Amino acid sequence: MNAEMTAKLIDAPAEPPTDGGYALRVVETRGRRTGEPRRVPLAVVARDGGEYLVSPVRDRDWVENLQATPECALLSGGRREGRRADSVGGEEAAAVVASYLAAMSVPWAIRAFPVPQDATPAQILEHLPGMAVFRLSTVDEP
Repeated sequence: MNAEMTAKLIDAPAEPPTDGGYALRVVETRGRRTGEPRRVPLAVVARDGGEYLVSPVRDRDWVENLQATPECALLSGGRREGRRADSVGGEEAAAVVASYLAAMSVPWAIRAFPVPQDATPAQILEHLPGMAVFRLSTVDEP
């Protein structure tokens, strides 16, 4: 299923996510052992002018790849946009998770989080150590 979704998203034109919402993108990371490109469809969350990636747990391959090598790319509409993914925590991360949950309509994605969909940032803060939130910044590709 991920391979099909990845192929569709790479070919589809990219609409920017609206503030407080998200847009599906293909994120390309580098494998932490092989250095080979790894592609995964993810929601890019927009909040207060920034773009973020969110995971309900830290033991996902793409999370561990970004922790090892923060350079990545967003792929869509035949374009490749270089990014750097820096881990964030605290109130910033809790607010991003709250935005993601509020915008999300896919039941299995919501159930993956250790908090309810209507959790406040204060409630999310208690569970942040088990989650991963990355702020994306634009970088020039070589």
